[in-house]
Amino acid sequence: MRRTAKKEPETKAPAAPAAAPPAPRSRKVAAPAAPKPAAPKAPLKARDIGIDVPAPAKACEDQHCPFHGKLSVRGQSLSAVVVANRMQRTVVVERSSSRYIQKYERYEKRTRRMLAHAPECLNLQPGHVVTLMECRPLSKTVSFVVIQTQGAGP
Repeated sequence: MRRTAKKEPETKAPAAPAAAPPAPRSRKVAAPAAPKPAAPKAPLKARDIGIDVPAPAKACEDQHCPFHGKLSVRGQSLSAVVVANRMQRTVVVERSSSRYIQKYERYEKRTRRMLAHAPECLNLQPGHVVTLMECRPLSKTVSFVVIQTQGAGP
C-alpha cells in the first residue's frame, strides 16, 4: 500500500475585478408557479348531429360523443336493447329478428349482439331501448355509437 502525504489546502489570492468568466451552461429550473384558481366551466352546448333526435340534457367531456365531442355519425341507424354496460364507455346491445324457414313453413328467432360506444351523458343501463348510429371505427369491434335512449324497454 502506498502512502500519500496530506495536501495542505491552497489559499487563493483575491482575483482582480477584471472580466468575469462565463457562467457554466446549465438548465434553468423555473420556480413552481402558484396554482391558478380554476375557472368555472360553462356547460358544453350540444351540437347538431344532423339526425332528428333530442340532445341529452346532461353534458359530458367525452371526445367520442356525437353531441359534445368531435365524432361524426353516418350510415345505418339501428334500434336495440342494452344487455350489459360493464365496460368503460361501451355497452353490449342485442337485436332480435325472425327468419322464415320455407321447408318447415315456420319462423325462427335470431339474435345478434354488438358493441356500441356509450357517451357518459346518456347514462345507459341494462334494459334500455336505444338508437345506434354508425360511425368511424373506434376500436376493433366498435363501429356504432348510441345517440338516443328511450328508457326502459318492455
